[in-house]
Amino acid sequence: MPEDIEGINPDILDKLRKEVIKTASEMFEYGLIKSTFGVVSARVPQTDYIIITPSGFSKARLSIGNLCIVDLEGKKIKGKLKPSSETSMHAFIHKRLPEANAVLHTHSPMATAFAAANKEIPCVSTEQAFAFGGRVPLVTEYFCPGSQSIEKLEKVVNALKKAKAVLLRNHGVMIIGRDLKEALDNAIVLEDVATTALQSCMIIGHPHELSAVEIKEIREFRLTRYGQCRGERIKE
Repeated sequence: MPEDIEGINPDILDKLRKEVIKTASEMFEYGLIKSTFGVVSARVPQTDYIIITPSGFSKARLSIGNLCIVDLEGKKIKGKLKPSSETSMHAFIHKRLPEANAVLHTHSPMATAFAAANKEIPCVSTEQAFAFGGRVPLVTEYFCPGSQSIEKLEKVVNALKKAKAVLLRNHGVMIIGRDLKEALDNAIVLEDVATTALQSCMIIGHPHELSAVEIKEIREFRLTRYGQCRGERIKE
């Protein structure tokens, strides 16, 4: 059994570890990651600790004992294996965006195609406007995986403040959520809207993007009329 942290309810840790494993497995099943690539991290509630997947380890074969716990500086606190090589980026995002209790890193094919082309994902569908509020931003400066440069990591955070997903040039995608379920849903939807955008580009070259007015209308619809809100404004 993995070691626990003094002062933290072990049941809470156990539940969150299981959720991390489940999320990693589903990322693999949805084709958002392959082989040993991709990262899942989740903040332990009301602490400065993060559960994160290990480096170079298949997400399809993870177990609770494989997971690591790090602090907000990326320092390993518990775990037998080396944490993800992207721990610095995940810890930085958790530290700077405390509302992002879950952070995922994927190499989902269609979204990564835009990252490889050094292009934002144009907002050509109501689904994208609904989920991400417009274009999915791109960090245009390339940096090596595992970078600890504050300046470069700050650019990722600033992009995530605009949307819940950001493209890393020639690399992949970072996605955030209030919890693992929301983060995974964002990752799934991102790949879907990227597929639509890429196919529309293939058909007509320069697809018609939704205007700022049209996006605003869709966002207002989401906040006031979608789902079970019954006309009341709901929190995003």
